[in-house]
Amino acid sequence: MFEGWDEKVSAFFLSWALRPRKWQNPTIERHIFSFRMVLSWLRKLRNVAVLFMVTITLLVAWPAYAASDVSRAHDRPLRLAIVNTYGQILSNIYYGESLKKIRAAIAPRPLEIRIYGPDTFLDAARNDQFDMSIASYGLTSIMLRQTGGARVLTAVNKRFPNPYAGNGAAIIVRSDRQDINTIEDLPNKSLAVMSITAFAGWQVPMAELTALGIDVKRAFRDIRVTGEPMTQILDLVHSGEADVGFVVNCLLEDAHALGKYKADDFKVIGDRGAFSGSSCKHSTRLYPNWSFSIKPQMSPDESKAVVMALLSIPASEDISVNWTLTPDGTGADAVFQQLNLPYAEAYGLRDLLLEYSGVAFGVLVAVLVLIVNIVVLTVAVRIRTKQTEKALAAKMQSDLDARRAALKLRTMEKLSAVGTLSSMAAHELKQPLTVVNNYAGSLRRRLMRSEVPRDVLIEALTEIEESGLRAAEVIDLVRGYATNKERTFVRTDLAMTARHVLERNRKYGHLIHPDFRLGTYVQADTIELELVLTNLLKNAVAAVADVELPRVEFKVWRDETYAYASIADNGKPLTDEQFAQIGQIGRTTKKNGMGMGLAIVKSLLEAHSGALRIERLEPCGICCTVRLPLDLSEDEAQNQ
Repeated sequence: MFEGWDEKVSAFFLSWALRPRKWQNPTIERHIFSFRMVLSWLRKLRNVAVLFMVTITLLVAWPAYAASDVSRAHDRPLRLAIVNTYGQILSNIYYGESLKKIRAAIAPRPLEIRIYGPDTFLDAARNDQFDMSIASYGLTSIMLRQTGGARVLTAVNKRFPNPYAGNGAAIIVRSDRQDINTIEDLPNKSLAVMSITAFAGWQVPMAELTALGIDVKRAFRDIRVTGEPMTQILDLVHSGEADVGFVVNCLLEDAHALGKYKADDFKVIGDRGAFSGSSCKHSTRLYPNWSFSIKPQMSPDESKAVVMALLSIPASEDISVNWTLTPDGTGADAVFQQLNLPYAEAYGLRDLLLEYSGVAFGVLVAVLVLIVNIVVLTVAVRIRTKQTEKALAAKMQSDLDARRAALKLRTMEKLSAVGTLSSMAAHELKQPLTVVNNYAGSLRRRLMRSEVPRDVLIEALTEIEESGLRAAEVIDLVRGYATNKERTFVRTDLAMTARHVLERNRKYGHLIHPDFRLGTYVQADTIELELVLTNLLKNAVAAVADVELPRVEFKVWRDETYAYASIADNGKPLTDEQFAQIGQIGRTTKKNGMGMGLAIVKSLLEAHSGALRIERLEPCGICCTVRLPLDLSEDEAQNQ
């Protein structure tokens, strides 16, 4: 019943402040201002509590979520909605770095960008068509009220460093129009706007005109709605097809910077830039800047990763945005009420008293108590703010040190990986070199006895030649890693590669039970793919060495999207600690193992856009499953 009472009271007094001057009284104004200050501090305290609860929730939920099977989270791309009012070029400049950070934070899960206009954004939100959004402060306020979610971050850049005051409107006309110099000259003129649902491009300037006593429903001779992008308004005003245009602040300056128009082609009616300290001309008051919001379906770990990535964007000297924590912005609801929009709350005094008549006395008493406590709380908040700023600086330094340490660790891991691959290569070279030595020794002995038939000689030389080629392939692979040589990907049948690996390890044939489906084509480096399967197969064989009835199942299959290869064994049961060590660098269950094998396998699969899943089987053994993107033929792709 009390939900949103502070916003309603604040919005009521704000609308009172925007009434015509003839109804204003200085004494009442001072009381209203004091009361609004109290409410502002209450909202700040509320936001601190909410931020604390969100942080605690994330910290509590993180371990449980991290231990779950996250494969289902990658079933679809993460969807980001962007309300594109500026045009593609400006949007790329504004949000290009932000999109890079988001993609890196959620990798390997893909990011899908969905572009909406103000008219379609709310419908998409109600139908759960996106997971995150970048939209104006007012449009975000409506979306969150209707569909839920959280406004997390606010955009800032060199032009609007203050997150409380970054979004407003510029009322523009051609510079040679001598008949339009003030807002009072706007009635009976033709108007161009992008959308009648846009916040800064329609609702904000209309609310300003309403506050001045102008009947906005009859003020303009005609209104032309252009749609996206908003730069079309500049074209209409410049050509004379429209007398007046409503555009977002800074759009005019951006058009000048891109060379589309000269700086003196337009003039801004009622420019407040010199008084607000903004570098961009604007005709209205400024509201909190564009918001980054997260919908309820976002997982806690992805939300945290995305928010931390966006906060890490440094301030830039160009017009690209970086992000800060969302301020306690006010005013959007007052704009909606001023225009009497259908989604505006009823904030009239009569409505307020009727709605809360049963608890009006209690609310007044509570407000008086809060006024007494607000002084103490203000001091406490200021002290806490300074402490938070220091902690944030320390956290940023800690994050910087962590990134440097991670870079150093990756470098060391790469060097270790080269060494491990060399060990794997040495193991792979052992077989062909043994073949060469055996055949060479046999030929030498038989030649000494002059007992070498022609067919035997040809067979021996063929085996020696094939073994030499195999050894050269392995040597070239290791040399390529040492010199950062680019991989060569070819269309390869995963089942045929598995058969080849099984043939090279035929001495274990009595243990291995194959089940291969042909036609499982992937794009891969053949040698690397063989090394992956060979390593997993030998791990499975080693796991069943001491089992009474050893068995290794080697399967290859596919679905509509991926090709799979699984190697399962019935080795001895593993403890939770032993299973947790599998795949960790430097940790192994083998007596003489290095603990790098599975780490290298994962690295090779990641280079192929693949993945490795390790499962513990009941009652014993483990199953390692390789997943690679399927390389569909043209006919298969068309059928899908």
